[in-house]
Amino acid sequence: MHDARDAEDKRLLQEGEHKLLLGAYFHPVRERCFLWLRDDDAADDAAQRVFLRLLAELRRGRTYPVPFRVVVWKVTEWTLRSHYPSAKEDASLPDDWDPEAPDAYAEWEDEHDLGVLIADLPQRQREVLDLSYRERLSHEQIAERLGITRNAVDQALHNGHRKVAEKLRG
Repeated sequence: MHDARDAEDKRLLQEGEHKLLLGAYFHPVRERCFLWLRDDDAADDAAQRVFLRLLAELRRGRTYPVPFRVVVWKVTEWTLRSHYPSAKEDASLPDDWDPEAPDAYAEWEDEHDLGVLIADLPQRQREVLDLSYRERLSHEQIAERLGITRNAVDQALHNGHRKVAEKLRG
């Protein structure tokens, strides 16, 4: 669900909000650097190099034909490969690593993406979509909680989905 992240990145780029734009990527970039280098200080140094390069390019007015998140990950990869070539590429994963475990950042990203997508909707549509997606309530449960009819819930969902789709199409 990168569409919402990409839309927010595009908005921040257009408004020149470079600090907010880069701030949204701090933790994932720092984590990627740590996974590559396996050292906190080196990971901090690498992440700083990534953000300094990105900030310098943004201040020069550089534009990209791809979503900004792609640029962030490419710059991260280039920085790690060029400045830290002896990193432990073949390092084994920890014994307790569970590939099926939920990704805490992905969960936060989904919550953030939903919030960005529905922020501009009218209050009723925002409430109904929030209860439907975040709390996973049925249409009947939403109607009961909000004190409205099932038909009103269906209409709010339909109209909310339509507006979100329009927003995603840009």
